[in-house]
Amino acid sequence: MADLKDLVAAQLAEMRPYLDRSGARVELLGIEDGIAQVHLWLTRPGPNRLVFSLQTKSGIERALRDAVPGLRGVEALNLPPHALLGWDQPAPRPTGLAAGASKP
Repeated sequence: MADLKDLVAAQLAEMRPYLDRSGARVELLGIEDGIAQVHLWLTRPGPNRLVFSLQTKSGIERALRDAVPGLRGVEALNLPPHALLGWDQPAPRPTGLAAGASKP
């Protein structure tokens, strides 16, 4: 019997043509405690890249959980909430107002 990682990898290979057509690419990094850890990239530019990425991750997770018994979920390690600064976002900039300060 194939282990969980092999089953997830096989399902992702079957999904790859559909993901390519929709402008997404996914890479399986590993399985930890029944959760597949992946990196997800978009191959096409667009204004709502983060929203599309999160929706794609959700669809991949739903398809994998339906097809692979024993899989508990999917984590996209390069998407929020896992990314430190957010995904596809510049570093935060200070606004110049101190916390709790009000305008005169």
